[in-house]
Amino acid sequence: MIEAAGKYRVGCVPYLNAKPLVQWLDENAEDNGAYLTYDVPSKLADRLNSADLDVALVSIFEVFQNPTLHIIPDISISADGAVRSVRLFSKVPVAQIKSVALDASSLTSVALTKIILAEKYSLFPTYIASPPNLSKMLQDYDAGLIIGDLSLFNSPVAEILDLGSEWKELTGLPFCYAAWLARPGTDLKHLTKLLAESKQWGLNHLRELTAKWSIEMGLDMNRVHEYFYDIMKFDLDEHKLAAIAKFEELCHKYQLITNN
Repeated sequence: MIEAAGKYRVGCVPYLNAKPLVQWLDENAEDNGAYLTYDVPSKLADRLNSADLDVALVSIFEVFQNPTLHIIPDISISADGAVRSVRLFSKVPVAQIKSVALDASSLTSVALTKIILAEKYSLFPTYIASPPNLSKMLQDYDAGLIIGDLSLFNSPVAEILDLGSEWKELTGLPFCYAAWLARPGTDLKHLTKLLAESKQWGLNHLRELTAKWSIEMGLDMNRVHEYFYDIMKFDLDEHKLAAIAKFEELCHKYQLITNN
């Protein structure tokens, strides 16, 4: 658990969409006492459950698996429609998909893939966990789920399903991919204030973050600008809370929640 107020072990996903929420924490770790480490969402969830972290920016699916976790209010990684960075690439028409390789680093994206294919397309293919190498995935399987890699935006395959767009068409709702989840016993008042301050700093410095991370990640600056300004939503309003509830309902419908 935390050592004292303000001494938090913080976990974060390594993806572009998290940068506005954590850049201030990263640059001011010594002053704010937030000891930040990066990992993929599935490993962050394991580290939360093993008490190796106090709070993590992690797949929203994890709060279904472990309802003792607290969702920090007013902060999320969400999109209202196309998200660009959570996509299913298929070498066959969608109706012919019989096998899907899953980038299993994101529990939310895996569950969302299964829900979209079942609920919208009445498809129940075989799912196989796989390293996120699209070429290798498509050698062996009909389709592959990749998260976080914007460089694949124009990948030449028969079909690309943007899961944010698919969810919006299915439900009419935005989709919340991740949120700050805190273990029981944390100083939620202080932690909420700290994370809100970091978020506000990021929103106030999106221009600088666009320039920095387009260079760091080798991405077109216009694409990063669009991603930060037009695609990503960092709040957690009533529509996104409704989307979380709908997502949980469908996860139960398809028996994707295993720990409660």
